[in-house]
Amino acid sequence: MKRLWYWLKRLKSDIFLLYLAFKDPRVPRQAKILLMLLAAYIISPIDILPDFVIPGLGYIDDLALISYVAGFIQKMIPEAVLSDLNLKAMRLGRAAKSWAVAVLVLAGLLLALLLGYRFLGLSLY
Repeated sequence: MKRLWYWLKRLKSDIFLLYLAFKDPRVPRQAKILLMLLAAYIISPIDILPDFVIPGLGYIDDLALISYVAGFIQKMIPEAVLSDLNLKAMRLGRAAKSWAVAVLVLAGLLLALLLGYRFLGLSLY
């Protein structure tokens, strides 16, 4: 179970790294083209394992493909650029975590407010 958790955490950091790699001019063009192909596959409705055949299994192949291609793209990026992108991805991941917490707290407050209005029989408009 720990290996799965580590793999998912690594996948999250890889997604941030790929986002930053696409925007960085020091990354080779071949890596960016491969990244665009990966994004096109993820967005495309055509899958290796369709999502409707076995629910959940169709998403696992997407996650595995992202992980595999992310590792391949990282090998194409020069080491100095990759270490710089890793640092930026860690900072971006921390910022995304704090934003996610803020959005969840705000959504909870709005839900509580709406339920309070509904419970008290008040109208919003």
